[in-house]
Amino acid sequence: MNATLMEELLNEDESSTLDFKCDQYPFDKATDEQKGELLKDILAFANAWRRTDAYILIGVEDIKGGRSNVVGVASHLDDACIQQFVNSKTNRPVTFAYEVFPFEGVRIGIIHIPLQERPIYLTKDFGKLKKGEVRIRRNSSTDIATPDEIIKIGNLKMREVIGELSFQPKLNPIIEALRRELEEENLVLVEKINNPFDKPRWKCKVVKVNDLYAVFSGEQVGQDISGSINQITVSQEPISKMKLFTIAPVA
Repeated sequence: MNATLMEELLNEDESSTLDFKCDQYPFDKATDEQKGELLKDILAFANAWRRTDAYILIGVEDIKGGRSNVVGVASHLDDACIQQFVNSKTNRPVTFAYEVFPFEGVRIGIIHIPLQERPIYLTKDFGKLKKGEVRIRRNSSTDIATPDEIIKIGNLKMREVIGELSFQPKLNPIIEALRRELEEENLVLVEKINNPFDKPRWKCKVVKVNDLYAVFSGEQVGQDISGSINQITVSQEPISKMKLFTIAPVA
């Protein structure tokens, strides 16, 4: 962790790659149910549909739509202890790390969870968590993965192992990007260029994609936004790190 990345994270909303916790997780002398909260969150982020590393920031108060507030925590988890705790209960090793990061005069706890092989689940019941359940992070909430989601995770791993069949036609990269966001149910940014001085942006989800057009929907928008594939370009928004789909008139 560094100060630049920390500042970027503080200005993001909670998502499938980020969570804020005001208070430290109970661990020493805690009950199994209390320890289960830490275990559940680590597994949910490890299983989440995401393209970048995930972070749980402990000692940060979530501020919706603004910069989250750094409050710090007095006690910290021991990385070796929680590594042993988590990895003694799962079907495969979980890659993560706990770091203490000094920032703005206080100390923040950071759990860093990189991309890794999944699904990951418990091999026996623990607290309220059940053997075999696949916990997953969806946007800002944690839930049990559906059978369809678990199948998709397995299919994704199979594609990584065997690769795409060489005789399959290569998809338009815009369509590939749109379908990936649709499948993973990610929030994306949509920019519609009406003229050089009118370029509104919204946070949306992709709700439909075919070979001709795509449809986006979001709470900020009064109605669905659509654009033909030849109108759409894709890039990465540097601050939020979200996918940015730009809809522009065809020249």
